[in-house]
Amino acid sequence: MKIAFVGQKGIPAKGGGVENYVDNLATRLSRKGYETVAYTRKHYAPSGKYKGIQVIETPGILSKNLEAITYTFTAIIHSWTIPDLNILHINSVGPALLTPIARLGFFVKKLFTGQSTKIVFTFHSADWHHGKWSLFAKGMLLLGAQMGCWFADEVVTVSKSLRDVAKKDFGTEATYIPNGTNLHRITSDSELAQFDLKKEKYIVFIARLVPHKNAHILIEAFQRMKKRYGWKLVIVGGSANTDNYVTELEHLAAQDPDILMTGHQTGRTLKQLFANAGCYVLPSASEGLSISLLEAGSYALPVVVSNIRENREIVGRNGYLARVGSSLSLSRALQHVLDNPREAKERGEALQAEIKGHYSWANITKAFEKVYERDSRDLRGTPVRISPVFQYK
Repeated sequence: MKIAFVGQKGIPAKGGGVENYVDNLATRLSRKGYETVAYTRKHYAPSGKYKGIQVIETPGILSKNLEAITYTFTAIIHSWTIPDLNILHINSVGPALLTPIARLGFFVKKLFTGQSTKIVFTFHSADWHHGKWSLFAKGMLLLGAQMGCWFADEVVTVSKSLRDVAKKDFGTEATYIPNGTNLHRITSDSELAQFDLKKEKYIVFIARLVPHKNAHILIEAFQRMKKRYGWKLVIVGGSANTDNYVTELEHLAAQDPDILMTGHQTGRTLKQLFANAGCYVLPSASEGLSISLLEAGSYALPVVVSNIRENREIVGRNGYLARVGSSLSLSRALQHVLDNPREAKERGEALQAEIKGHYSWANITKAFEKVYERDSRDLRGTPVRISPVFQYK
């Protein structure tokens, strides 16, 4: 079977939920013998081979509003030229705007070659709720979700709440297959010295610096409660066409020596910042299903998250909740974690066990194999059964 991934910036992933998603899924499919293609943008990663995946660069326009759509357009056109392509896997609601064009192209190709190509759309997030976009862009993102849900052969959502959105807003039966993560066993803390950090004496936030992630709320909450504990707050992440917001955060952090902004981090440094934290925080107002939160849980960290449905879906009773947008509620939740380290550790370990089972990339890859191979017109939206004890429903 031959599968092409479009919509991501590229691979290997340098950060970002969609890029990590495609990197992990395509890599595992390649190991299983599938022929995999992943499209990339010129500024992100070059063409070539990566872990058995054919990475192909296509042209596009580098701008906040046009980058995703133009690169996806040229990638879709190129995918029409791939012989015997079985699956086109479109990621994210912006690129999904072009699903009808992809479908039309493959219909014409079938008339001439007899080769059918199935379109799978992964609905990662309701991006039209994100504050960084203009009103027009939000409208296009909403339309993209609609086009993906209406014109793809299979729709997959990364959270149960997004499955409900697909059903309620677009009348589409979607299949729920969550984001995944890998379990990590990091014992070193050698990278902490460069940031003057002590193991388990800092709170960490790791995400793109966009307004809806609410890093500014976290800064305010931290300043409410920090004097009692002597901990630091570490904000890890970079701009996503949100330079003004990053400047605002840097201004807030510059006024407090206990707040550190590290910028974007990867590799060993990022892993150690996760592994050695005393607490992970994600106070976001909107999520699809946060890979960063899954990563934190994989390290058995105590987690404090906003009480949106997507975060509750991951942590259940194994994390601590705060009201969205409330620095007071977030501050109280952080104080509870720091005042009750034994309880917090037990919850972190329980979350790790849950993630090991339900959010395993091995199981997620098996679920996608079922989606790719089944007759979508008869089975769209039905649960994917992998074994008697494993089912996404």
